[in-house]
Amino acid sequence: MIFKKGISTGLYLMLALVLCAGNRARAQAVFGSIYGTVADSSGAAIPNATVTVTDVDKGINQTVQSNESGNYRIDRLVPDTYMVKVSANGFADVETKGIVVTANGAPKVDETLSVAGTSQQVTVTSAPPALQTDSAQISDRVDEKTIANLPNLTGNFMQTQALTAGTSPSTGNNSASQDPQGSASYSINGQNFGTQSWILDGTDDRDPVLGIIVINPTLDSVQGMQVLTQNYNAEFGGASGGIITAETRSGSNALHGDVYFYRYSDAQQARNPFTQFQPNPLTGRYLPPNVYARFGGSISGPIIKNRTFFFADYQGTRQKSGQSLLVNVPTNLVRSTCLSPTSTMCNLSEYLGSGNVGQVYNPITGVAYAGNMIPTSQLAPQAVGLLSELPAPNVAGAGTANNYAASGFGPNNANQADIRLDDQTTQKMHTFARYDYARYTLSGSNIFGAAGGVGLDGSYFAGTDWSQDQSVSAGFDMALTPKMATDFRFGLMKYQVNQNKPDIGAEPATTLGIPGLNTGTLDTSGNPDYLFNSGTLTNLGANVTYNGTQICNCPLKQSEHEYQVTNNWTRTAGNHTIRFGGDIRYATQLRSASDTNRTGVLQFNASSTSSSGLPGTASAGSGGLDLGTALLGDVTSFQRFIVYNNAAASNQKRMAYYGQDTWRVTPALTLTYGLRWELTFPETVNAAGNGGFVNLSTGYVQVAGVGGIGTNGGEKMDYKNFSPRVGIAYNVNPSLVLRAGAAIMYDSEGFYGTLFGTALTEDTPVYTTQSLTAAASFGPNGSVFNLANGPTLPAPPVVPPNGLIPMANNTSYPSVRPLTLELARVDQWNVSLQQQMGSRLTVDIAYVGNLAERTYPGTTEGYNLNTQRLPTTPAELGNVNARMPLFNRFNNNGVVCCNTSLNSVAPSAHANYNGLQTSLKEQLRGGLSLNANYTWSKAMNNSGTYFNQDPALTYSRNDLNRTNVFNLYGVYDLPFGHGQKYAGGANRLVNYAIGGWELSGTSTWMSGLPFTPTYAECNADEDVDTSVSSGVLCRPNGSPMSLPHGAQAFNTATHTVTFFTPVAPLSQNGSSSGPFQRPAFGIVGNSGRNSFTGPREFLANASLSKTFPITQRVNGQFIFQASNLFNHPALSLPTASNETNGPCIDCSLSAGGTPGQIVGLDQNVNMRQLQFAVRVSF
Repeated sequence: MIFKKGISTGLYLMLALVLCAGNRARAQAVFGSIYGTVADSSGAAIPNATVTVTDVDKGINQTVQSNESGNYRIDRLVPDTYMVKVSANGFADVETKGIVVTANGAPKVDETLSVAGTSQQVTVTSAPPALQTDSAQISDRVDEKTIANLPNLTGNFMQTQALTAGTSPSTGNNSASQDPQGSASYSINGQNFGTQSWILDGTDDRDPVLGIIVINPTLDSVQGMQVLTQNYNAEFGGASGGIITAETRSGSNALHGDVYFYRYSDAQQARNPFTQFQPNPLTGRYLPPNVYARFGGSISGPIIKNRTFFFADYQGTRQKSGQSLLVNVPTNLVRSTCLSPTSTMCNLSEYLGSGNVGQVYNPITGVAYAGNMIPTSQLAPQAVGLLSELPAPNVAGAGTANNYAASGFGPNNANQADIRLDDQTTQKMHTFARYDYARYTLSGSNIFGAAGGVGLDGSYFAGTDWSQDQSVSAGFDMALTPKMATDFRFGLMKYQVNQNKPDIGAEPATTLGIPGLNTGTLDTSGNPDYLFNSGTLTNLGANVTYNGTQICNCPLKQSEHEYQVTNNWTRTAGNHTIRFGGDIRYATQLRSASDTNRTGVLQFNASSTSSSGLPGTASAGSGGLDLGTALLGDVTSFQRFIVYNNAAASNQKRMAYYGQDTWRVTPALTLTYGLRWELTFPETVNAAGNGGFVNLSTGYVQVAGVGGIGTNGGEKMDYKNFSPRVGIAYNVNPSLVLRAGAAIMYDSEGFYGTLFGTALTEDTPVYTTQSLTAAASFGPNGSVFNLANGPTLPAPPVVPPNGLIPMANNTSYPSVRPLTLELARVDQWNVSLQQQMGSRLTVDIAYVGNLAERTYPGTTEGYNLNTQRLPTTPAELGNVNARMPLFNRFNNNGVVCCNTSLNSVAPSAHANYNGLQTSLKEQLRGGLSLNANYTWSKAMNNSGTYFNQDPALTYSRNDLNRTNVFNLYGVYDLPFGHGQKYAGGANRLVNYAIGGWELSGTSTWMSGLPFTPTYAECNADEDVDTSVSSGVLCRPNGSPMSLPHGAQAFNTATHTVTFFTPVAPLSQNGSSSGPFQRPAFGIVGNSGRNSFTGPREFLANASLSKTFPITQRVNGQFIFQASNLFNHPALSLPTASNETNGPCIDCSLSAGGTPGQIVGLDQNVNMRQLQFAVRVSF
């Protein structure tokens, strides 16, 4: 901690001093630079040399003079390929060609002039690979050719990010219905995916609500991308988890264009061995229908040569994607005994497991139903009617799990276009403007029809959806004097979504006889959600979550706008390049959402039918069956959104001001230092009463704009978010650079409402989140209502004149923020070496570290402040409310609170990352461009579970931390045919056959993801850790890594992979088995969070293309791509059994579950898919 505070204090003091001296900094989000030193053959500086930089494709040039130290710099260069020519009296001219300038890039071009002879001679050289000698930022650049030619089935620009060092795929992917643009989620250097940002042409491209990219640019339109992971220059900010910048292509003096068509289908797709091992009984197909087509084209060229240029492109996609799913439905025995009108006894004996697992107890009497036989007279007719809507099992011999196979598909279409104009208005002024438009439509049907459930389209969506995204970026840059320049940009971003349930307008709950759900409004029409916490049955309803994704946020109407103005100034003073400026943004959003189903979410827990611990019976909390709970009609918990105002919108101002100086202390030493001031104002609402701020110090919701409360709900502003940066780059010799840097970064936009978009307008009095939780885990008080009675609709909140609404029981508060708005903060540091080896090869090695002072726990945005503490006695296990830290905390005007969740979205957690990151880049030698990087990392963080009780219990390996990651990717123009190394003199026919071949590919090797084990009798010991999707997770004592584990051969009989073999049951507290021991009651075991490591992964993709001439200027190209070339299954983590959700280290396979087994693929990887394409370009 002393070291951490020392870094922060030292940076502030040092930078305060240098900035008071008037220095500012260089960084360029849209443009690049070329700089260097002009010297004679003895090394003496040559002042006043004329340096001319020419854009090769556009014919535009700029000229400067070297200063008294021989140094020169030319900024404001549009990304392109350039030539540098240097002239000086008495010396021969020198030209250097092939210099690639990128946005935020600054290749160093030092020129050595020779004394002129009798005739002036021009020496032409080729540019070496660019060493990073002007800053200490950690970043990775991917060029246009690599982006365009690497295998990429869907043309998703963001997939390239996965190949950069320090990047790990995140499990936080959003549903396709809210993110049809395909924003792949990644964690950079151990940070939460929602704290990274995207910049397109220098303007914001990030949605702060979902933490996603808004315009995902087409591959044709991208000039290049850069992933800034640490210590980025002061012009960049507002994101503590990395920044991805991209610039779009501009036209040139030559007319270019292309048209293309890509297609793949299930006919070229390999089967998933876990789920597609037999034909679907309904369709006879192994694979669901899946047809994807991507088509479009681009054109670019001059409007006025050497001055005005244009680029335009269009891309359309048409997809019919489907799913083949194995899910759980009632067995035939259940159908014939529990759902039949003629049966007298409901037989649930098939769900009995070892010990007391699956045993149903009468919640009123506490007596077990012998043999799990329940009189049908005790069943709820509403539950019988609901389950009767489910289909019969169709997988022979499957038993209780994975006994129903289904297949289907849905359409997913997109149209996207953009246009860009560039104009060299004068020699000193350049202007540009770019507009992007994208529209998406999506629809899908439920797996269970009228009963709802997961969707059968490729993204599991069920419902109807359209979304529309737009982006404008425009600006100019101008040289006011030879030493002073400015650039200005305006940005506008729009993000819109509209989606509805497939059964909107219907009232299925009312039809079943469940009152209080379909309340007669369109918002509450359609199915509620029916959740089975142990997974005995697959969840039913409209908005259920499947594979971690909510299938439909229905109904949802969202419209977000952001307006942005940035202005930057650059001043050259001797060997200093000073840059300063500001970034001002204004965001508005109207979001009428259904994060929780407005009709209702009814959960049936096994605990509600577990033992009450009566004398002579099993221990309290053991046994129980969620299906039994449902059939008895007892609802364990209930939630729903109640929306009173669909027009409530929020607004927010964000500002940032910065200054940075790049000081060339010597030709070999460059120092950068700067300071950024982040100002994020508390959001406000569009009208009085349209939002509420939860104040936990008083127990009131402060209604925005009422009773003297500000329209921001009374939240205060933090003016102390200063972000210093310092870096040093030293050329040890011409081919070796040593760099070091440190910085403090803040996240100024947040995600999921941490800073903007939901905290005010999705809370009382606009929304009420009704939340009913059973007073006990079992027994007569183990449910909140019976299906026959349904829930009671609460009265709308009354806003008193003083604007203070008492917080109330049975109401969840989804976004509790601190009284003063807090931004996530990360302290960063790095040391790196970059070595040039030969003429085209560079090698980097870096140590990268960070410490998140303030961040969000786990991979989400918040944690429950009111999670009950661990029980100390079995009697306490049945009394949840009394263990909540805020239970009965407030009693305002006779209104008592709080017995439900209070979700804090404050950045209260900590995280730490230490990594070794190495990379190798080979630049176009003989047509080969090769890149490789390796990352070793240790990422630690808090999770939300137990966090409000003891953060130390939650601090462990990051859920996304893969210790070792190796990426290899490249593009190779095969050296055969005319103009190549081999067979250059081949005749025309032979050249057609052997020339024009290109091979590209990517390969990734990764360590496994960490996970946390649990044990079978977990529900009998505690009820706190509900971090899993169902059930409770309890950590045992012992060392999980001592248990023999590792992915075994695929079992063709069970269609599973054994990862570990469970030990004998830990039947009693203190009992041991293998390396594990069951801890004492109410105690968290010492095995630790994420103490297991899952299976490692390997993935290879490849592309082979053949280019052939059609005319002198027109070429054709055939393309073949393969995703997962070797058809290697990337395994998921081991699953839970049917009793817990763990994985479980002591559960029995005989119970019908799959403890210790892997039953599926990593959600981010599919089996092999082939694609064919054709492209014509000129």
